[in-house]
Amino acid sequence: MILKDRYTKYFLLLISGLFILRVILLGQFNLVPQEAYYWLYIQKPALSYFDHPPVCSYTIGIFTYLFGNTEFGVRFGMLLYSLGTSIFVFLLGKKISGSTRFAFLSVVFLNLTVFFNLHSVVATPDAPLLFFWSASMYFYFKAINEGNKSSDWLLAGVFAGAALASKYTAFFLFFSLFLYLILTKNWKEFLNWKLWLSVLVALLVFSPVIIWNFQNGWASFLFQTSHRAKGVRSFGFNYFFQLIASQIFELTPLFFVLLWIILWRIIKRFTALSKEKLFLACFAFPVVLFFFAVSFTSLVKMNWILPAYLSFMLLVADYYETLSTKGKKVFNSVGGSTSLGLILLTLIIIVFPVVPIEKGDTWTGWRELASKVVQLKSEMDKEKPTFIFSNEYKIPAELAFYTPYREHILAENVYGKPALQFDFWFDVHKFSGWNALFIYSDFNPFGEFKRLEEYFERVEFHEELQIVRRGIVFRRFFIYKCYNYLPNKKIPTEVKYISKWLREN
Repeated sequence: MILKDRYTKYFLLLISGLFILRVILLGQFNLVPQEAYYWLYIQKPALSYFDHPPVCSYTIGIFTYLFGNTEFGVRFGMLLYSLGTSIFVFLLGKKISGSTRFAFLSVVFLNLTVFFNLHSVVATPDAPLLFFWSASMYFYFKAINEGNKSSDWLLAGVFAGAALASKYTAFFLFFSLFLYLILTKNWKEFLNWKLWLSVLVALLVFSPVIIWNFQNGWASFLFQTSHRAKGVRSFGFNYFFQLIASQIFELTPLFFVLLWIILWRIIKRFTALSKEKLFLACFAFPVVLFFFAVSFTSLVKMNWILPAYLSFMLLVADYYETLSTKGKKVFNSVGGSTSLGLILLTLIIIVFPVVPIEKGDTWTGWRELASKVVQLKSEMDKEKPTFIFSNEYKIPAELAFYTPYREHILAENVYGKPALQFDFWFDVHKFSGWNALFIYSDFNPFGEFKRLEEYFERVEFHEELQIVRRGIVFRRFFIYKCYNYLPNKKIPTEVKYISKWLREN
């Protein structure tokens, strides 16, 4: 029986222990703004959404239905995704190497990264993306190398489509797959109807996102393409070095160094690579190299590369097995302890804030702010109905979760600026004549008060709310009272179009 295998037992013990520890962590800290935003998505169900496809939000909807609108409920599905990702990495490692030791090591290394630990307990589209990406890789490898079974091709397509419906980065799955077929000169596979059926199945699974975009002027696709293109700047190193710093953190220093060592070894020995190593390399390094190249002209967010690191961890396991006994000891003692220490430090800072980390802190103070807003809105509602807004999506999303006012919370669309998904949810003219609370944070200062004053009869500073831990100010919120909202004709064209669409539908 398979359970008699020592490394399979180790694997089961590892993922079971990590699952229990992560369950304990789920409810220990406030939602970060992205989590609150994706929770807010599912309060207004749709085929897709402006910023991202819907799988993360749908998952949040399922588990908040079961566990309530709590931090635990929002995050539990992500923990299940991380468990599934570990299982598929193990299965792929075993399939590629024939060794459960190799498969176990791959999962250990994956769980020694900061990114995998964070996305196991924080609700973002990356958690389902990593799961569906790993499953798709597994079934594509089986389909190509083990008998061309229709079931493998179909399952690969289903999981690839679900990855696309999680995050648009999943389009790299098909690039990597086709690159592998080209590099292995597997030309006959391009004539295999099962391959194209798999692609069609993926598109069918992804089709709700396509339909939503068709119904909404291709808004999300345009945002992720032409909008991103507008952010391209002249050649420089600022974003490049930011990306390096973020990946050292996400991967931990050990694996970041190994990323480039292994890439160099693959380039040097390219002609002698086995089809298994080439498969892993094709699903790792094109994504890495693409985004590092983009970083010379544009901002690359720290989580965009993450799916590439799944197959990379199997390459790390292969590299580890080539080390001498002394080399493995150094790897374990220096690299392993550094990675584990960084993970523990990150989790301690999140759960037990010790010192302010300024913009890096996105979870502290939301309950205090919500309590203050409930008090102020209750007072202002006695005079006139009052809505709440900010100069970004983060504060509104958090207040939607931690207060009972989600139908009265807006964003920059109040003063005529595009406001992501909020533009699709609210026609600002509905709030004409209302009073409002305007809130911004010291992490995102506001400098457009003249513009804001054009939309109200009067805007008054009310107070600065300081979030204090152990006598240290961690962050500040600035609260303004705004009287008699007057949406005017200065709203930009794209916001007017969305408001008109909302009124008509």
